[in-house]
Amino acid sequence: MNVKGKISFILGSIGLLSCLFLSSGEVQSTIFKVALGLVIASAIELIVFIYENKKRWKLLVTKIWKYNKPVRVTVAYLFRIEDNGKYMLIKRHKKDFIGFQPVGGAYKYFKEENRELFDSLGITPCNNVPRDNDTENDLRIIVNKRKKLVEFFKWFNSRKNREIDPWREFCEELIEPGLLPAEHFRHIKYAYICGHQEGILKTDDYPIDQFRHADIFELRLETDAQKKAIKDLITNESIAFVTAEEIKKGATNSGVRILPHTFKILPK
Repeated sequence: MNVKGKISFILGSIGLLSCLFLSSGEVQSTIFKVALGLVIASAIELIVFIYENKKRWKLLVTKIWKYNKPVRVTVAYLFRIEDNGKYMLIKRHKKDFIGFQPVGGAYKYFKEENRELFDSLGITPCNNVPRDNDTENDLRIIVNKRKKLVEFFKWFNSRKNREIDPWREFCEELIEPGLLPAEHFRHIKYAYICGHQEGILKTDDYPIDQFRHADIFELRLETDAQKKAIKDLITNESIAFVTAEEIKKGATNSGVRILPHTFKILPK
């Protein structure tokens, strides 16, 4: 609701309250009608605001519920790589969670360029998992007052002073280890599918609540060489091709674990 709507609601509420102390008559009737009109107009505006922002409600609710409590925020991107009705996953190389997951990882932010902004928003790095050179400046952070999440995502959606291209994780996970031939993947074509937000979650993994956002990109294979290189990974022990049903149940038919966040790459 904008400032005008808030003012209308306040004035209308004051008008209705004042009618309780006025004698019945033309003045009271006029004030009541005007005040009621203001309240109704602001209520309609609120309903329209909620409807138009229903997709952002998980974010807006942080302005209301436990708004001064800290929250761990993870902002990542994941690749949907499909071949012949199955989705390609890669074995997680970190030892904290064992299993297969989509190619992808956390976005990077530019530390010096965002220092003043992050200080004003009360943002600090999350060190629940020890950081190293690979995870430095990952968008795995603590927002000390979750009511600042709206402002944080305004910055994120502005695409300013942060990583915007998902190429880095694709290269680090598939090209650099030699799983895919570099000569056929000097450039990749991909399409943005959607953003996925889970809202505030309490999990056993971390001592504070979490808010997780993931952008989903679909890899578009352009050449026969690229298509063949993906198909050839079917025999690689670091790669698994799985069905949507296997992703939903969290394991392959042979019992190999699929990490929970993998469902985000599935079509809604």
